[in-house]
Amino acid sequence: MVDYKKRAERRREYYEKIKKDPAQFLQVHGRACKVHLDSAVALAAESPVNMMPWQGDTNNMIDRFDVRAHLDYIPMYTPPLLNPISPEQESDERKCNYERYRGLVQNDFAGISEEQCLYQIYMDELYGGLQKPNEEEKKKLAEKKASIGYTYEDSTVAELENSLEKRGEEEDSEEDSNTDEDEVIPDIDVEVDVDELNQEQVADLNKQATTYGMAEGDFVRMLRKDKEEAEAIKNAKALEEEKAMYSGRRSRRQRREFREKRLKGRKISPPSYARRDSPTYDPYKRSPSESTSESRSRSR
Repeated sequence: MVDYKKRAERRREYYEKIKKDPAQFLQVHGRACKVHLDSAVALAAESPVNMMPWQGDTNNMIDRFDVRAHLDYIPMYTPPLLNPISPEQESDERKCNYERYRGLVQNDFAGISEEQCLYQIYMDELYGGLQKPNEEEKKKLAEKKASIGYTYEDSTVAELENSLEKRGEEEDSEEDSNTDEDEVIPDIDVEVDVDELNQEQVADLNKQATTYGMAEGDFVRMLRKDKEEAEAIKNAKALEEEKAMYSGRRSRRQRREFREKRLKGRKISPPSYARRDSPTYDPYKRSPSESTSESRSRSR
């Protein structure tokens, strides 16, 4: 019998695992090329047979196959002294510079040289990069490793202690092997946490960014904005996953509990049809000043 629910969960986990940021697949490759010139071809191209004066000016010789031979006049271009840029264009250019040079600014701030960065790119292309386990995968592994200590009648406490010691030694050996692998291929992808920087480091980071066409204070502000957007996306994703857990016919109570959990702590106003306090019929109490004024008027 096919369990469609488990199959859907496995499919969702698989697609969540392979889903990545499209910017990670963007690569720009460059290669140095040497231009080989043939002197015979160059002399043949510049021979008087193929060259002709343009508009009768012998000082301005062009090729007879040049398209300028069909033009009578080319106006002189005089660039403006000042190139006015609107504030919107300047803001867009600063944002583009942030996206262009964000990695370079972080590397300069961390003191990573260009050779180390290029070596890291080479290792990523060669081995596909180091895939760090996510927090969810760590939790799943921890749940698999967790076991309940139970002492049977025939067993002793010493056996349980020995098993715990062996398990601790295995975990230590796994951590040592992981650290050794990290030392072989160092990961220098720098991600600066804005909340952990002091005022001096923030000023230094903004100063590093000014050399790449950004204004003072732009880099840290945009970094903080990116972090807030990432946190919002993470919270929305967690909310969707929690909603998906409570989908189905038999999960009406779970959905109600989830809704009550979200509304917990909120101040809910009473409904419009709620019973209001009825007016009281106590005798009206007059002030003493009013009573004295009435007695005087009656005595007259």
